[in-house]
Amino acid sequence: MNLPSENSNALCVRFAPSPTGRLHIGGVRTALFNYLYARQQGGKFVLRIEDTDRERSEKKYEDEILFSMRWLGLEWDGEPVRQSERLDRYREVAAELIAKGLAYESEAPLSSDSGAINPSSQSAANPGKKAIYFRMPKQAVKFKDLVHSEVAFDSSIWEDLVIMKSDGYPTYHFAVVVDDHDMGITHVIRGDDHLTNTPKHILLYLALGWKPPKYAHLPLIMGEDGTPLSKRHGAVAASDYREQGFLPQAVLNYLALLGWGPESNEEIFTLPQLVKKFSMKRITKSNARFNPEKFSWVNCQHLKALSDADYIGGMTEYWHGRIVSSSTVSPQPDWTKHPNWEQILLLYKTRARTWKDLEFQASYVFQKDLEYDATLRAEIMADAKMPQRLKAWAAEAGKKTFDLHSDLEKMTRDLCAREGVEPKVLIHPLRFAISGTKVTPGLFELMVVIGKETCLSRIQAMIQ
Repeated sequence: MNLPSENSNALCVRFAPSPTGRLHIGGVRTALFNYLYARQQGGKFVLRIEDTDRERSEKKYEDEILFSMRWLGLEWDGEPVRQSERLDRYREVAAELIAKGLAYESEAPLSSDSGAINPSSQSAANPGKKAIYFRMPKQAVKFKDLVHSEVAFDSSIWEDLVIMKSDGYPTYHFAVVVDDHDMGITHVIRGDDHLTNTPKHILLYLALGWKPPKYAHLPLIMGEDGTPLSKRHGAVAASDYREQGFLPQAVLNYLALLGWGPESNEEIFTLPQLVKKFSMKRITKSNARFNPEKFSWVNCQHLKALSDADYIGGMTEYWHGRIVSSSTVSPQPDWTKHPNWEQILLLYKTRARTWKDLEFQASYVFQKDLEYDATLRAEIMADAKMPQRLKAWAAEAGKKTFDLHSDLEKMTRDLCAREGVEPKVLIHPLRFAISGTKVTPGLFELMVVIGKETCLSRIQAMIQ
């Protein structure tokens, strides 16, 4: 395995997810800030898979993490490093600490990864198995955090630290120190939940005679209720948002705004723009709150910014993918086969907030039959003259080709003028008749993409 030189002076940061679940959106934000800092400073951004939790680590989760990182455009330098391939190295360093009298062996539970255990504890299932403990120095530990400024801890209150479990695998605290040293990591940028781990890691660095990296601890992402972001708040994995039709550039844009802000009032950025504007000094100390509505708004701005060709291509790819992955027992109709597919998409370009939002905005376009809200239909048809007006409109529309929306609009306004009523008297019922809703894009543009036959059949259904 080729690791960056430990003697390299070049800036090097890392993202180190555990393959025990799908890539959490909070992890994406950590990866993003590392990526932005590395690219802005001309340094390296490396990926490490922390897979020493044998019970929970799975290959499918590692694959999902790698796929999500590539989908987001957060490309790393070199090949991913896997902790499970470095067990001999951890044992070597642990033996060095024992030889120096800075660590010792003692019986301990097999699966402990907390790092702080009473050495007298026994493993009933594995009697005689030895774990390795780091002798915790009793001293004050101070370090300058790039976000929180100077931070101080008193290590005298801590018990000795488990660094190698009795199954021969390292604990998190030990593996991360050895890895960061061997990979030449100069800056560790991670969440605030690791702030209390850092002094323990620094003491291990000093015991090994190594220079600790610089640290920056990011504010955590909370739900709108102020509690840590979790599944009860909705989607929390990067792949969830991909499936919901969010753009990768919008995901990164919104996450960048959680805990960081530019000097200007701008909010919409591409990834290259974020690289240019990012500054560690602009990271806030307070926790950020995840706002789904703001997230959707940011995604909508990125959708609008796409060229028509890219918008159509992205929407087509998304909906074709949904058809391919849908159940063969009850497959959904392939909307991309609609003869006016591209015209339909452009009609909703300024309305859709995600690729998937087309389903909410325009499902009636693709349906064969509509189910009308009985209350709304009753309100419209309460006008005794409405059935006759709709029949008159259908008779006139039957003579048209439905090629030009301007032709349909002129015909409708002329009919209203002859009836002596304002155009809205007929336009609103027509909109409801062909869509089953009260809000749509331009009515006559919509008629063109839905088509003559469907429009007339829906008007007839409304009358009946």
